[in-house]
Amino acid sequence: MIPYQTIRSVHLEISSLCNARCPLCPRNLYGYPYNSGYTENNLTLKDIQTIFTPDFLGQLSSVHMIGNFGDFIMNPESLEIVQYFSNTNPELYMFVGSNASARDQDFWSELAKVKNLKFEFCIDGLADTHHLYRQNTSWDTIINNAKTFINAGGNAKWKFIKFKHNQHQIQQCEQLANTLGFSEFEVYDEGRNTGPVFDKQGNYLHALGDYTGETDITKVLEQASTGMMLLEDLSQQNSPKTTVSCKAKNNQSIFISSTGDVSPCCWLGIDPKTYGKGRYHEPCNKQVAPMIQKNNVFEHSLQECLEWFADVEKSWKIESYQDGRLLICDDYCGSNECAQ
Repeated sequence: MIPYQTIRSVHLEISSLCNARCPLCPRNLYGYPYNSGYTENNLTLKDIQTIFTPDFLGQLSSVHMIGNFGDFIMNPESLEIVQYFSNTNPELYMFVGSNASARDQDFWSELAKVKNLKFEFCIDGLADTHHLYRQNTSWDTIINNAKTFINAGGNAKWKFIKFKHNQHQIQQCEQLANTLGFSEFEVYDEGRNTGPVFDKQGNYLHALGDYTGETDITKVLEQASTGMMLLEDLSQQNSPKTTVSCKAKNNQSIFISSTGDVSPCCWLGIDPKTYGKGRYHEPCNKQVAPMIQKNNVFEHSLQECLEWFADVEKSWKIESYQDGRLLICDDYCGSNECAQ
């Protein structure tokens, strides 16, 4: 599916830790601290040097550091890691996404000096709305960090996730982005914008979007810990697609998690052996897990870690989800041919 020699891009999760509590992130339960089966870990600089040898880095054109569960800034060696990448392959393009609400000014100044690095600041509104989703982050801190980064020569992008509570501020935010010197401003509507918001103690705070469901954390926790989602439930809402145009295959890309597990993409790499009870990924991961044999780069060669990808590709020719067609591949990369 993706031979080792053809890999040109890596989606890399250098940390699965995060300082924020975004309520619709898979690492918590609507903002309430709850681990549904992921491991917290930072890849060290030594780990990175083991995985990304000079020869391997030399064949890459890009590395994208946007974690499934964590944030770039939470890795204590994040600056040293991107400096290693840049020094080893000066032509390598690096794209980093972060809530950017941590680290000191020296960090941001030095990060700006790293060649061919673009940093995506996730800022969902102005000071009065940003925190409603990006819990535990400080809008003022993020803006000050962005100013430091940009003024030191850094290439910055403003990523704005649209919600019902902040969509009236899009134009103001874009104007501010231009004033501050961001090179790009982009609005995202990820379809993940409706749900309850709880604090660390489980107190209900407010709703995102038009949510009108359960607001008792005890009942929400009970569903998360004892509930089950079945493939049959999702199959009723989805039908197999006619084609799968795999983004990982097309982009000659792989995903490496903070624990060193290797997957074709981040969607198949959401801790398939452990994560997702009572959620969408429970049946999806049950489909994927049996395919995985040797996929940890600290236990096997990277070449060996790619071998199970062949079974992923074979699944696209299976007609039904019950027989083994991967639902998650259809959902993210599948399409139906349009009648002409």
